[in-house]
Amino acid sequence: MINHQIWQKIKARIFVALISLFISPMVLSKSNVLLIVADDLNTRLGTYGDPSIKTPHIDALANQGIRFDRAYVQYPQCAQSRASFLTGLYPNQTGVMGASGLKKDFRDKVPLTKTLPQVFQDNGYHTARVGKIFHQMVPKGIGQETYDDKISWDERHNPKGIDRTRVAEIQYLGPLVTEATKKSNMNGGWLSYMRLGGTSNDYTDGRVTEQAISILEENAKIQSTQPLFLAVGYIRPHVPFSAPERFFDLYPLDDISIEDVPEFDRNDIPSAHLSDRPYQLDMTDQEKRIMIQAYYASISFIDEQVGKLIKKLEELKLKESTLIIFVSDHGFLLGEHDLWQKPNLFENTLRIPLIISDPRSAKAGLSSDSLIELIDIYPTILELSDLKIPEHVLGRSFAKLINRPSMPFRKSALSQSHARVTQPNLKKENIFGYSLRTEQFRYTEWAKGTHGTELYDHTNDSGENTNLSSHDAYQDVEAELRRLLRERIAESEVSPNQITER
Repeated sequence: MINHQIWQKIKARIFVALISLFISPMVLSKSNVLLIVADDLNTRLGTYGDPSIKTPHIDALANQGIRFDRAYVQYPQCAQSRASFLTGLYPNQTGVMGASGLKKDFRDKVPLTKTLPQVFQDNGYHTARVGKIFHQMVPKGIGQETYDDKISWDERHNPKGIDRTRVAEIQYLGPLVTEATKKSNMNGGWLSYMRLGGTSNDYTDGRVTEQAISILEENAKIQSTQPLFLAVGYIRPHVPFSAPERFFDLYPLDDISIEDVPEFDRNDIPSAHLSDRPYQLDMTDQEKRIMIQAYYASISFIDEQVGKLIKKLEELKLKESTLIIFVSDHGFLLGEHDLWQKPNLFENTLRIPLIISDPRSAKAGLSSDSLIELIDIYPTILELSDLKIPEHVLGRSFAKLINRPSMPFRKSALSQSHARVTQPNLKKENIFGYSLRTEQFRYTEWAKGTHGTELYDHTNDSGENTNLSSHDAYQDVEAELRRLLRERIAESEVSPNQITER
């Protein structure tokens, strides 16, 4: 005969077992989501074929997931790009565009739009942000809320390190640095860098990682059924480039290659597309190497932080239940066409790294050449999380590419930007450019072609050095690309309240 005390224990264990049958599926059916966003990061990474860049942790993440080799942004500037992919709307629809876009709020034009984290909120997720996800001026806005969308988050953190508190030590390019220059650079305007020594945790991005790890630990400790949507935003490699000294040591100046720009490369580029800042055309080879070294050092610093996040997921046994997305808001020029920074409509400013690791996928270490737009990330993350995609979203889910990376997806990727009018022969007016990337070509128009057109054949000109626009042999190709570009622009201008479910 079983005594009463033993029987009570047996009943308790049976009760726990029965409860777990119901709870476990709830936990497993809603994976955590870790969205990692870098700032101004182009595809100069080991996993993207650049052996000179030391990024072992990002490379390892690619080996555990799917690398997308032709992902393109809608706008090569921070505020415009982030407002777009976090709302699932094109820049023409958010209203965050043009030179003034850095200080615009998408809710001024589309106030009721559900952002990506809001959809997760609505589905029972705890949403947390650390660092720069929506726009934040760098270095001025580090440690501040600035242009964040506060209602998207249950929890917000704005770490600040020595790369903000010691901005007086920023080193600038050019001999005539004025107070006006320094003020402009507080919004990220000029090529510049900082060599401050210290450890990783002295810097903003190191503190971003520490805060994100704390959130992961708390989430694991609670052992609740509420899943986590954690967005981690790093500010590097945005100017001023900054990292602990040991990351600079990875790239000796004598080992750094600079762009070999063809002599007449710029002759066929429309003036609206030549966004030169003072002194950039007068840079010495040594100055170029110094800037590239600082950019590379910043990349490797971010790579270390990504490694720390992934390691913590493994230690907490959360990796197998966490969807991981690593992406950049846009690319960056490092001397191509004798141009630097952004917001140009060239391949290296529009193409970005994108890696997705889905714990449920049997595929790993593969890559996809399918054309993808950054706006497609919103619906893709939702589909991979088994959540309904809002009707307003114009992006298309590429979730099927996770297990079938070679399948075709888009026929074209649309991007747009504004001219930084510094050329003496251009009037001070808002000149917008639109660019279309297809399997073979890139076609670009400035002010509907009145300020120039560009056509590059990537079959034999991956550097986009020869503008084939108006060449007799390409007239039919250009006419078809012009027609397709007009069609895509019209799609991007549809009023959000007229969009039906797709």
